[in-house]
Amino acid sequence: MTLTNWEIAQLLTRWLLYFGISSVVGGLFAFCLLRQQSALLSRIKGYVRGGALIGVAATIAYFFILVGGTMEEGLWLMFDPMMVSIYWDSPAGSTLIANVIGYCLVIIASFTLGSDRAFSLWPFSRLSLIVASLGIASLIYSFSLTGHATAQAWYYQIIFFAHILIAAWWLGLLFPLWLVIRSATAEESNKVLEHFGKLAAYAVLVLIVCGAWMSFILTGWQGLFSTDYGFWLLVKLALVVAILVMAAYHKLHLVPLILERGNTTLIQKSILMEKMIASSILVVTAIFTTFVGPPVH
Repeated sequence: MTLTNWEIAQLLTRWLLYFGISSVVGGLFAFCLLRQQSALLSRIKGYVRGGALIGVAATIAYFFILVGGTMEEGLWLMFDPMMVSIYWDSPAGSTLIANVIGYCLVIIASFTLGSDRAFSLWPFSRLSLIVASLGIASLIYSFSLTGHATAQAWYYQIIFFAHILIAAWWLGLLFPLWLVIRSATAEESNKVLEHFGKLAAYAVLVLIVCGAWMSFILTGWQGLFSTDYGFWLLVKLALVVAILVMAAYHKLHLVPLILERGNTTLIQKSILMEKMIASSILVVTAIFTTFVGPPVH
C-alpha cells in the first residue's frame, strides 16, 4: 500500500482522533475508579482535557485534509470556499460538528469534576455527569455518520457503539493506571488493579463478542487472506490477542507479585508495553476506517 502525503495526513489525524476519544472515555472513568488517589486527580483531569483538545484539533484538521486531498493540488485547496461548502454539507461536515460538540461538552464537564460534597463516594456532580454523558454520546454517535456502519441495521449500530465505547474505555485507562502504579503504595496499587481486572474481564468478553459478530456481518469471514480488509483484520486480531495475553499475564502473575515483592517496577514496564500495543491497534483501526472497506459477500 503506497500512500500519498494527503493520505498519510488523514491517517495521522484519524489516529489522533481515536487517541482523543480513548483519553476522554478512559480518563473520565479513571476519575471515578481512582477517586481516592487525590494527588493524581489533577493529572487525570489534564489527561481528559488534553485528549479532548487533541481530538478537537484532529477533527478539524481531518476535515480540511479531506477537502484538500480531493484534488491534491496544494495546501491552498484545503480552504477553498466552494470545496469546503461541499464537504460541510456532506457526512464529513456532520461528523465534524458531532465531534466538536462532544469534545467541548467533555471539557466543560471536566471543570465540575470533584466539586460535589460526596466526592469520596462519587466524583461527578449531577450536572457534570449529564454533560459528560452527552459529550461521550455525541462522540460515539459520530462514528455512525460515515463508513460501513451507515448501511447497517439499527441493532448493528448498537453493537457497534458498544464496541467503540468499551475499546475506548479499556485503551484509555492504561495511562491513568500507569500513573497510579508509579505513585501509590504496593497495597493501593494491588487494590486498584484487582478492581480493574474484575471489571475488565466482563468488558473484554463483551468486546470480543461484539467484534467477532461485526466482522462476520461485514465479511462472512470470507476473503481474509485475499483482500486488504482481510489482511488488516488479521493484523488487528493478532494485536488484540497480544494485548489480551498481556492483560491475563498482569492479572494472574504480575498483580499478585506486587504484594509479594512490595514494588511495581515490572508491571509499570508491562503496562507501558501494553500501551504501545494499544497505540498500534488504533493505527490499524485508522487504516480500516480511512483506506479499506469490507469485501462484498
